[in-house]
Amino acid sequence: MFVALFYPSFLYADTHKIWIDTSHWESVPIEYIEQGYWQVTPRQKWIDTSYTVSQGYWENYTERVWVDTSYTVSQGYWENYTERVWVPGYYKTVTETVWVPGYYVTKTSTTWKWVSCSIVFYSGYTPPGVPTYVLSSGYYQGTINGTLYKYKKTIYVPYLNFTGLSRTVYECYSVYKQVVSYYQEWVPGYYKTVTTREWVPGYYKTETGRKWVDTSYTVNQGYWTTVQKRRWVDTSYKVSQGYWYYYTTTDWIDTSYWIYEDIWVEEGHWVEADINLTGRVLHTLQWDRNRISYNLSKTGTQNNPRGYEIFFNGEKFILNAYATGDFEPDSVHVELLGTEFETDLTHSSGNRWEGYIWDESFINFYDMECTFKFTAHYDNGIELEDNVTVYIVRDFYWQLHRGF
Repeated sequence: MFVALFYPSFLYADTHKIWIDTSHWESVPIEYIEQGYWQVTPRQKWIDTSYTVSQGYWENYTERVWVDTSYTVSQGYWENYTERVWVPGYYKTVTETVWVPGYYVTKTSTTWKWVSCSIVFYSGYTPPGVPTYVLSSGYYQGTINGTLYKYKKTIYVPYLNFTGLSRTVYECYSVYKQVVSYYQEWVPGYYKTVTTREWVPGYYKTETGRKWVDTSYTVNQGYWTTVQKRRWVDTSYKVSQGYWYYYTTTDWIDTSYWIYEDIWVEEGHWVEADINLTGRVLHTLQWDRNRISYNLSKTGTQNNPRGYEIFFNGEKFILNAYATGDFEPDSVHVELLGTEFETDLTHSSGNRWEGYIWDESFINFYDMECTFKFTAHYDNGIELEDNVTVYIVRDFYWQLHRGF
């Protein structure tokens, strides 16, 4: 078993300066053609010769009108009084300054730390009862089953000539994980202004005073009388007449115009953009079931001795790429470095690109490291790369499942 030295993606971010090309064709005027002609236009208009005759006469007439002789007698007296009246209640606004006491709140802090651990992983195989010796031993840091560890790696091989057989022990003493800590934080007290509405209830009160008692009255009277008047009787009238007058005008008809030419305008602007590329090398569903079945038969666990990054010789490599950020790439290309095998991924949905690499010759692969280079090409010339390393550990298991 081999372990890829992957580091968590949260440790960096890809920020790139992207050129936004807004070049375009524009139609611009290059020459003005000034031309036209005079045109004689026949017209007609109405000449109004209407006039008004103003005349009339004064006539005398009589009118009967009412002469009003009404009058008012204003009188009364002052009177003392006592009465019980209701004073209604009302809401009044009350503003006061109150102290809000301080208090402690519990908060959490999440950080990534190296935490001591004692976990042992095994891979490979040596025949039972066969003496072994240490081929190599050293301290490393890398990812095992998706988790970053610091570990001591020891490779044991048989003294006898069992070609290709070895057993590797990974003694993990530190794991990189998120650690949640809790702490108390004091929120200080403060004064604040509070405004409330307070109801002032109504009540009855006795009022005394002096009021005027009005005893005024009106006398309605008058008489009809005849009045002589004079008014003007208007007998004016209007005579409507006229005739049509024919004439011509000479007008300038302007047919001037601009001649336009299409020109290419080179323009654009730079923007700061986050674009990221993450590659994945996956098993087919059936081969992942085979991997788990193999592990269960060896150790009774699903991910030992073969973690997800370990492939059987002869497997198909399923390729996924996730191109995230402010822009989409034009294409994503994948190469199996050190070989002639490569492919272009297909944009399936959202930010996901998919494809695979496989050849019948893969069944002849021996224990080896396979590095897949993912390259995203953008229309402004930027290329992003991500390398993913997996491992082939040769095993005759594939002969039983070559149909997958």
